[in-house]
Amino acid sequence: MRLSRIIIFTCIALLSIPAIASAQRSKLAVGSTAPGWDIAHWVKGEFNQAEAEVYVIEFWATWCPPCRKSIPHLTELQEEYGSSGLVIVGVTDEDAEVVEPFVERMGAKMDYIVAIDNRGKTSRAWMQAAGQKGIPTAFIVDRSKTIQFIGHPLSPEFESTLAKVMSGRYNKEKQAEAAPTIAVARRNAAGQSWDAAKRSYNEAIAIDKMIFAELYIEQFKMLLLKKRDTNAAYAFAMSIITTRGEEDPELLTWLAEAIATDPELQPAQRRMPIAIQAAETALKNAKQKNDPKYLAALAKIKFHNGDFEDAVEYQRRAYFSAIEKNKDTYKRDLDGYRRHVGVTQ
Repeated sequence: MRLSRIIIFTCIALLSIPAIASAQRSKLAVGSTAPGWDIAHWVKGEFNQAEAEVYVIEFWATWCPPCRKSIPHLTELQEEYGSSGLVIVGVTDEDAEVVEPFVERMGAKMDYIVAIDNRGKTSRAWMQAAGQKGIPTAFIVDRSKTIQFIGHPLSPEFESTLAKVMSGRYNKEKQAEAAPTIAVARRNAAGQSWDAAKRSYNEAIAIDKMIFAELYIEQFKMLLLKKRDTNAAYAFAMSIITTRGEEDPELLTWLAEAIATDPELQPAQRRMPIAIQAAETALKNAKQKNDPKYLAALAKIKFHNGDFEDAVEYQRRAYFSAIEKNKDTYKRDLDGYRRHVGVTQ
């Protein structure tokens, strides 16, 4: 009888091991696929998870002082990135009678979607699964429906990660995958093994052209500064403009700025018409035709080319297109450009 009990206990234990291992594997973490959610009531706006690009789900409560402190910050981020596809959703488990008056009082200070959880189901799928016990806690989900951040929405890492995710240039798993190949490319470049470096760079880029776009610039500088093959470098630059401009206009601004402003380049190594072409193509392919980032990039290139009046005009447009919190930065550059044409306003 005792032996039977031991056998039964052992079988139960063995059966439990896969279940425990599966639970451990399914623990929600950065790199996990975002789970679903179950909302009882939409207090402000609505959200379709299946149609989302990048989204932030933040768990909060009206009684929580740190949560109230994060609300204006989340509103600013929604304003800054909303036109690029970001949706922020605040989820609470409180009653509608408490939440609705609070959201109404906040008005424009809480200008993102607010929802009430359905009997804690969403919280269990996200917070409990991720081992998170305190609020506010935010999750950043990228365009591939992969979680890229879990933590406090006022932490510097939250905002920096969101900026990288919005640019389509952040994925921890892919970055870890590509790291050895990038290291090989850089060693080969340092050792003047140009063809081997090129192969390794291209292998890393093939993992994800957006995330590893900076490697295009590394290759350009390798050809120009290390190999000292100016013609090959600018032939490569032109291929970037013609093949990557539509999908990744920001990359073209990096190329333009490298040509026009990188301190490692000597004046004879700068081909400013190509820099201007890159910046103009970037602006042409921007999702928003008055995107201040692309207008300011073109203004900088025009300035470094000595086209001061054009620089002022593009920077002026950038300033008026910028959201309020960024205007000071654009204004400083605008004032600097104006000084070169004698404009005092």
